[in-house]
Amino acid sequence: MEKISKKLVLAILATGIFSFAGVLIETAMNVTFPRLMELFDAPLSQLQWLTTAYLLMLAVMMPLSAYLKRRFLLKQLFTTAALFFIGGLVVDVIAPTLPILIIGRVLQGVGTGISLPMMFNIILEQAPRKKIGLLMGIGNFITAIAPAIGPTYGGILVDSLGWRAVFYLIIPILVLAYILGMYTIEQKTAPSKPKFDGLGWIYISIVLIGMIMIFTEFQHLGSQIVIYIALVIVGSILALVHYKKQAQPILQLRLFKRLDFNLHLGQYFIGQFAVLSFSFLIPNMVQIVLHKSSFVSGVTMFPGAFVGALLAPVGGILYDRFGAKKPIATGLILQMIGGGLFVFLLSQSTSFGLAGIYIFFTFGMSISMPNIMTNGLQQLSLKDQADGNALFNTLQQFAGAVGTSIVAAIVASDTSKNQFTGFHSAFFFIFVVLIIDVLLFIWLAKYEKRKTSFTD
Repeated sequence: MEKISKKLVLAILATGIFSFAGVLIETAMNVTFPRLMELFDAPLSQLQWLTTAYLLMLAVMMPLSAYLKRRFLLKQLFTTAALFFIGGLVVDVIAPTLPILIIGRVLQGVGTGISLPMMFNIILEQAPRKKIGLLMGIGNFITAIAPAIGPTYGGILVDSLGWRAVFYLIIPILVLAYILGMYTIEQKTAPSKPKFDGLGWIYISIVLIGMIMIFTEFQHLGSQIVIYIALVIVGSILALVHYKKQAQPILQLRLFKRLDFNLHLGQYFIGQFAVLSFSFLIPNMVQIVLHKSSFVSGVTMFPGAFVGALLAPVGGILYDRFGAKKPIATGLILQMIGGGLFVFLLSQSTSFGLAGIYIFFTFGMSISMPNIMTNGLQQLSLKDQADGNALFNTLQQFAGAVGTSIVAAIVASDTSKNQFTGFHSAFFFIFVVLIIDVLLFIWLAKYEKRKTSFTD
């Protein structure tokens, strides 16, 4: 039986800590906004750029991950990620103004944009085939635990040590992670010198930035939305024309020709869309509809987020033991049922009840989401998996912007005092999306059955 080396596990941990830190700070910063509004005398719309700028930089960096893996040594990439992330933290610790604070978040986005796909690329390349589910689950656990503790982390520090502690307390942990990574990360394939498709990167970045900005500004439709739509259209045309001429494009769009891979991408997108939408809806409903404190809203989210993160490796073990179909099908059905419970029990729900349903949903998510990504990448040849990983990670960032923006707009459409109807409509919308997720799985199962029959 193939064994997992300790060095591989520690390398996954070291690279994963940087991704963990990125999400931890992102969720912790939401708690600091009221304090920062007073300090910098800035409205919430300007402070929102602390999150938006970070997400935009992540989206821009993700398409580069396959090229960076082929071109540079893993330790070179890890060092670069560490320098950008820790440098961004130092900038934020001393930032005298809001624009400088945003620059620090941009630098952290570069660091996360390198380290997150790097962690999964190490797993895909170096994990024993019969243990890949477990290790992908561990990788997902490292990043998934951050949203569970981020709001609490931020809330405690803001009230005790001040908002800058959100940044400086994480620096020693990242320094230790860097030392650990430099000791444990191993190079299994020699780097090559592929041609850098700079124009392709610029075109796809324009498309991604435009799309994220469209959904970020979804609730405030104005003249600027026309500019973003124009950017997406022009960028898409330029990218499609350019990519047809490239032997080594920055993103392998030819992978979209594979129906099985596309269906896995669709399921993964919907899963990310749903979990990030619930992360917005539940705490806001607890405060706006149930009139509870921000502390109670954070406590409501914590059990589900913690359980979901804790069970991610279990989902990987199920994948290794039973294959992809059973854990993915079970997880998707549980997610759909959880979405239905939110819809049908919402009018009688308490914060405790919402927490219980969310635990049910995240249980399903933990055994389906990592396995959808793992199985989707297994449809590709080894040389294409880094490109597939880039697409999954790019889509993950995009799903966050889309999910939060759409459900926020649905809630905002209800102008009543407690907005219960708006929240109910948003939960119903996610429930429908989760039904579509199950239908995509059925479509994929039928397609794979036909493909197997044809091969036989």
